[in-house]
Amino acid sequence: MKTSFFEQENVIYSYTSDQAVEDGILFDIDQILPGKTRTNFFLKYITTGLLSKGYWNDCCKHGVKNGNQGTNPKCKTCEIFHQSYGNLSCLKLSLNIPNITDLIIQSSQIFKRKPIDDYFISGTIELPSGQKQKIFIAQNETGRFTAMLPEDY
Repeated sequence: MKTSFFEQENVIYSYTSDQAVEDGILFDIDQILPGKTRTNFFLKYITTGLLSKGYWNDCCKHGVKNGNQGTNPKCKTCEIFHQSYGNLSCLKLSLNIPNITDLIIQSSQIFKRKPIDDYFISGTIELPSGQKQKIFIAQNETGRFTAMLPEDY
């Protein structure tokens, strides 16, 4: 019988993954996985710190890139832009699906090297920018894993 890594009597303080999703620290990838894939897939979460390395589209709902708000003709007719006074709140974050797919594939290749009974592994991926980045993949309280930057650990 496998003993859980998270024993209740050892817990001093808990901050659940669900709370981290609500706070914007974790992204639950079950939101983008097909139904049957969810239960069998090793990853449950990716930190937003890792996603910020090129896995978000940085356009508003009208396709205006971050930094160009107010200078694009579309902004003149955008009610959201005028209500937010040109701040980033007019952006609608969405995942860059080709980039996130690549991240999942690279994470899977790292995960395959994990010893069977281990709860943690690290490896290097190539970011969308072409830079190399070390990532950690650690088991969370769901029994599945979270991909993250070392500073997110």
